[in-house]
Amino acid sequence: MAATLASLSRSAERHLCFPVHTFSKFYNLTTYSSAEAEFGPQNQTGITRKQPIEANSERETSYEVNSERETTIEANSERETSYEVNSERETTIEANSEIETSYEVNSERETTVEANSEIETSNEVNSERETTVEAKRKRETTTKAHRKRKAANKSKSTRKTAKKPNVSPERDKLYCDECVSRQKRCFEDQVKTSIVKKKVFWTDFKRSNDFERGLLSRGWVKKIAPTFNAGPKKTVFRDPTYGHKIISRYDIQPNLILTRQRIELHLLKEDQITNHFCRVHATSKSGLCKVLRQWCLSCDANPHTFFPRCYMFSKINEKQAFIDDFTMTAACGILKWVLRTNGKSLQDEVIPSRKEKEEKTAICMSDAKINNHGPARIVPEDIIVTALVACQFHLYDLTHEDEDDIICAGIVDRKHFISDYYQVMHHGAHIQNSDKYVDYCHQLLCKLRRVNPQLDIDGEKNIWISKPRNLSRGRGIRCRNDLKDICSLGREWVVEKYIERPLLVYGTKFDLRQHFLITDWYPLTIWFYKHSFLRFSSQPFTLESLDTATHVCNYAIQKKLKNAPNRHPNLPEENMWHSDEFKEYLCTIGKEQVWDSIIIPGMKKALIHTMKATRENVKYRKNSFDLFGSDFLFGENFQPWLLEIQYKPGITKDTSVMWKIVPPMVEDMLRVVIDYKDDPNCNVGGFELIYKQANYTGNGILSKEKTFRDLKITTISDP
Repeated sequence: MAATLASLSRSAERHLCFPVHTFSKFYNLTTYSSAEAEFGPQNQTGITRKQPIEANSERETSYEVNSERETTIEANSERETSYEVNSERETTIEANSEIETSYEVNSERETTVEANSEIETSNEVNSERETTVEAKRKRETTTKAHRKRKAANKSKSTRKTAKKPNVSPERDKLYCDECVSRQKRCFEDQVKTSIVKKKVFWTDFKRSNDFERGLLSRGWVKKIAPTFNAGPKKTVFRDPTYGHKIISRYDIQPNLILTRQRIELHLLKEDQITNHFCRVHATSKSGLCKVLRQWCLSCDANPHTFFPRCYMFSKINEKQAFIDDFTMTAACGILKWVLRTNGKSLQDEVIPSRKEKEEKTAICMSDAKINNHGPARIVPEDIIVTALVACQFHLYDLTHEDEDDIICAGIVDRKHFISDYYQVMHHGAHIQNSDKYVDYCHQLLCKLRRVNPQLDIDGEKNIWISKPRNLSRGRGIRCRNDLKDICSLGREWVVEKYIERPLLVYGTKFDLRQHFLITDWYPLTIWFYKHSFLRFSSQPFTLESLDTATHVCNYAIQKKLKNAPNRHPNLPEENMWHSDEFKEYLCTIGKEQVWDSIIIPGMKKALIHTMKATRENVKYRKNSFDLFGSDFLFGENFQPWLLEIQYKPGITKDTSVMWKIVPPMVEDMLRVVIDYKDDPNCNVGGFELIYKQANYTGNGILSKEKTFRDLKITTISDP
């Protein structure tokens, strides 16, 4: 750069006649060292002395102002010198480019070097600019493309899953076009084989993984359609491993239908198997009460030995029957109060251990603290006499004894009697001269106990449990002990006697859910599942309060509540036990034998009697089956009491106990329904055949029935 400016200054001095130093001052030139080093020292007129050049290079120096700049062979050396002065590398430019253009090019190239951190050799300035612009455009395009790919990630992942499902890494490595084609052919062959062997199933269960897993392992294929009888246009078969789809070309009806909805039986073919029965009345609260009451009139069995007294308010005479029962229960409660107050016990058959007594200090409604609802007073002894008279009348009705055995004849004033009863039981009043009637009360209660199997569960508080007819999962259930309050209920309610002296575990109430399977009604065939689970209340048991949290053990209710801080630490946090854990508890209290001798036989007996009672109303169809869930409560003597029967019970795996019970039970159910049909000697897992009607004629006429002992199915005696 300095050499170029010096050359211009010499040309200006010759033609314009002003000194070089003036030109130098005008352009602020301070040194010519580089020019002198190349051209030699200056003379007095300021003209640079010419230096010899090499033989192969000739350089013409022109000192005329209007002469055009000539292309020199030393242009490269000048540009290299300029680069050394500015410490920057200049790009080679064309020989005819002007110096000012060269300076601008260098500045632009420096900017390019700083931006890209890389010096590129180029012969054209325009090409470098285009390169820079293209680089910026590429970066912007790359960023936009990345954003688009990120935004469309979900839709692309869905399509990718359809083409290449998410399988294990080992299978993913082998996933190639050849493998896909082979797998498709295999699945098509499997579908064809399953159709020929009649192994097609359909289900609308939202959580049917356990059913599907068991059926697929047996070579069945699933029909995917909105309804079980959907046509070929809406029918698809899908490979559960790779997701391959096969669209049906003709109508394919499933051979097994699993549903929670009602099915019209006329839509089914004879060979189609379904888990559905029509008109099983025992699965409703009022229906269970009705069928057992009607059945006890036509057989020798007494439902009161396993089913608490129950009344349907939908019938007019039922409400009056309940009022009579409430009065009778209150009279027995007065007699029990006399015995307890004077230190005498009626529980002479089952003597609990000391440890059980300590655990049941909170149970016994007799030992519970009395709520103070008003001022206590002394009730005259006439209430005891009235109670004795009422119990004698009741005993006569049950045994048809002579009237001479009745202690006192008379008419019970119900209104006055119930008022005095509330004073004693609800407000803590005492009965005058009650000690004189201890022996009378004891003798009469012993007689009643022999003919009334529910005397021990009644207690003294006269508590009843009201249930809505059409609700499930414990909704609307309440405990009540006021006659006027109970009678105010409408026709849609069922009232059942509450078990006031239940068996407790660590001072807490529980019930037991027992599953059983019915595979036929004619002949009636009942399968009993050996595993069950217990559901605990979140609050310690007491009759001081009739709160639902204490007395209703449904898991749908208790899971919304917080466990009481004063509960026993051995109780489960999720309020559920496996039956094996309950058997371990029985061993700790020295009652391990009651499971096989009292509890299991009692539950089987109750289920057999109930299903025999409801069999007459069921709409019969072959190739049908279904699972039922029964709820049992136990008395202090471990006797099971049937509370309800659930049709299509929920088997969701909400707790660790359900995870332990449900998958094996579903697998065992498929063994009974599918495998047992082809091989009666196959392994049926945890299901036990407890009843099968024998000598069935096949025309709906019942003949003589064989019991457990006759069929050699189990060692339990005939119920």
